Amino acid sequence: MLLPLLLKGFYLVMVTTVLSMMWVYARGLTLGRHASLMAKIPFYGWIGFLVVVSITFHVLTAWQVPWVEWELKRARMIPDREVAVNVKGHQFSLPEDGIRIRQGEIVRFRVRSEDLTYGFGVFRENGPMVFQMQIVPGHDNDIIWAFSEPGLYSIRSTEYAGPQTWRMHAKNVIEVASDLRLAGG
Repeated sequence: MLLPLLLKGFYLVMVTTVLSMMWVYARGLTLGRHASLMAKIPFYGWIGFLVVVSITFHVLTAWQVPWVEWELKRARMIPDREVAVNVKGHQFSLPEDGIRIRQGEIVRFRVRSEDLTYGFGVFRENGPMVFQMQIVPGHDNDIIWAFSEPGLYSIRSTEYAGPQTWRMHAKNVIEVASDLRLAGG
């Protein structure tokens, strides 16, 4: 848990530094004075240092990027099951028998809109978004996902589709159960 805090701290320092350098540069332009070569050396040296530090930091922390291995291999994957969802008139049409998924099961969500551009976002019970995609009307829109945590998940539209969009919330409609829970009933 320490690494995400370090990443945030690093980016805060980098953004603050870059913004301060932009301010110094803009201030130099507005004063109308020309900087001497000796004044430019520390400025460009600092920029070079920041570039080297940034690239090194990104290379060393690339594994922290929230891509998951199975998503990178998506084109070659065969999902364990498919869930079809239709959207029309600001309403999600979900499977009648509900959406029950085993933890770790690879699921392809196929979502189709008949009228407008919508969003399809899946959210945990306590609010954080798990994933989302834009739903373009008249096209098959799909995403492959494997839920790593058991629990109840809600579906919301993540794209503004007019004044009725706020009602597009299907609460706790996806149940992800661990293998033990499914085996126990």
